Amino acid sequence: MSVLLACAVLYDAAVARSDDSPGLELDDLDALDEAPRASTTPTPRAPEGLAACLSEVGIAVIETDATSAVRTLNAAAERLTGWAQARALGQPLDSVFRVIAPSSGGPDSVRSQDLGAAPQEHTALIERPDGQVIPVRHVLGKNDAGTGSLVVFRDVNAQQFLALQLARQARYDVLTGLLNRQAFGERLEGVLAEHRRSGGRSALIHFDLDRFRLVNATCGHEAGDDLLQWVATRLHEFVGPSDSAGRIGGDEFALLLVGRELGEAERLARDVQRRLLEFRFGFEEKTFSVGASFGLVSFDAEMRRSADVSSAADHACRQAKDAGRGRISVYVEDAAMAQTRSSIQWVASIQRHLEDGGLRLFGQSIHALSPGAGVGAHFEVLCRLVGEDGQLHSPVGIIQAAENAGLMDAIDRFVVRHALRAVGSLPQRALRRLETCAINLSGISLLREGLLDYIVDEMQRASVPPSKICFEITETSALANLGEVLWLMQELGGMGCRFAIDDFGSGHASYGYLETLPVDYLKIDGVFIRDLTDNALHRAIVESVHRIGCTLGIKTVAESVETQPVADMLAGMGVHYAQGWLYGRPKPISEICAELDADPSV
Repeated sequence: MSVLLACAVLYDAAVARSDDSPGLELDDLDALDEAPRASTTPTPRAPEGLAACLSEVGIAVIETDATSAVRTLNAAAERLTGWAQARALGQPLDSVFRVIAPSSGGPDSVRSQDLGAAPQEHTALIERPDGQVIPVRHVLGKNDAGTGSLVVFRDVNAQQFLALQLARQARYDVLTGLLNRQAFGERLEGVLAEHRRSGGRSALIHFDLDRFRLVNATCGHEAGDDLLQWVATRLHEFVGPSDSAGRIGGDEFALLLVGRELGEAERLARDVQRRLLEFRFGFEEKTFSVGASFGLVSFDAEMRRSADVSSAADHACRQAKDAGRGRISVYVEDAAMAQTRSSIQWVASIQRHLEDGGLRLFGQSIHALSPGAGVGAHFEVLCRLVGEDGQLHSPVGIIQAAENAGLMDAIDRFVVRHALRAVGSLPQRALRRLETCAINLSGISLLREGLLDYIVDEMQRASVPPSKICFEITETSALANLGEVLWLMQELGGMGCRFAIDDFGSGHASYGYLETLPVDYLKIDGVFIRDLTDNALHRAIVESVHRIGCTLGIKTVAESVETQPVADMLAGMGVHYAQGWLYGRPKPISEICAELDADPSV
């Protein structure tokens, strides 16, 4: 086995095990720094070939002759074994590389290992002449000439020390030694999880230095680094054993005060502020006062994400800066911030449910009011979202969040696909009883390329007759994208699909565009329906919409019908259909399909 092959095996094993090396944690770094280790005292030696190069990176190599007598060893091997090369030459391998306790199930002696087998890495303890015991990982094989053996090994402590250093760098800011942004966020997430399990309340302080840029610009980044290190040192004076301090930006710091109320957090923030103001930072005969703006937020399990807590503290800090710097501001959630936070939560929930199919399709029946409306079943497909509380939520507020995040196109396609599959799974007798399945399309979807091809493909896959499907488009979307809407209607209408203008009247537009679009239904906005019996103006609007619809050959549907007197008035006007809680609340689409299959009277 060549030296390179042995090194490859040793490195592969080292990488595979570096994450789970036993007995060492991040807290052991100081102990490792102070502990005497043979590998940290290099012996000057002139480089000689590959073995010398390997020595520079801490890999030891011992080569023997056919009798297992030591022929060469590099400087790393000298450091680890405690044997100088001049003294080791001719000595038995087991004397120089003396295994006293194999710790990985390996053989008790190096010479007892099978040189003909595939190279295998072992962990063992070796004893030096001075009595010191060193844990090593080693590989044994034949040398390139095949006339002797080769031992390649490495100090386990050095390897673990390097792994721990890398692990620490991944969690701690290199300059200040405080938690970095990612690690601080993980700590905050852990506190939130604990509050969800056991209750409790904590506080977060976010502050940034008011004159840090001036220090950098006047004295250079070296001075700025010194200032940041001084601030970090001061923060350790204020954090308790359960608290955490972090550097989360260039001159931004955070304190997580676990189990502390807002009043205590305010007092601590003022103490930190006072400590900073008392200090005069000097660098090369220049002196600066150090101030900071503070933002505080008190939180419990109601703030479900660490990002929400951090955002609130950052918002309060910006308020403090806007008020004149050097101030402390406590976060108070206003309506706008509450809406923003709710939207962020809904967007994350929608994205998750789109991936795992957690959006639920419901349907609401549309009731025929006049004999000319026909006898078939009509229903509109609605979407519901399962919240983190396990409850179903209607689209109110969710749709706006989805539109702002650009998710409506994905939601529409999800609804189209699953609604068509539900209708396509109906037996023929149930399908014949279905007159219309109405599916909503948002204005954003109408502008996306490929929507027509997507709908056509899904219809073909589900084997749904196009005449059973009606696509609903809001009046506002139809007017904003008149050209695209007309093209889509003509293409799908040519296949047999029908179309409805939803929320008609809410946009207060003229009726002129109805002559252009091939519309089958007008759905009169519920704002005109709910108080129909008491509002003469709304009655006139509904009558006008119905008359215009009849003139154009378009059937009318009244939305939000909740009482029988309103339904009777609509029937008296001649409105064709009514939809609302009077005729039933939305139910899972699977129940609607089951009713179509079971009830021949539908």
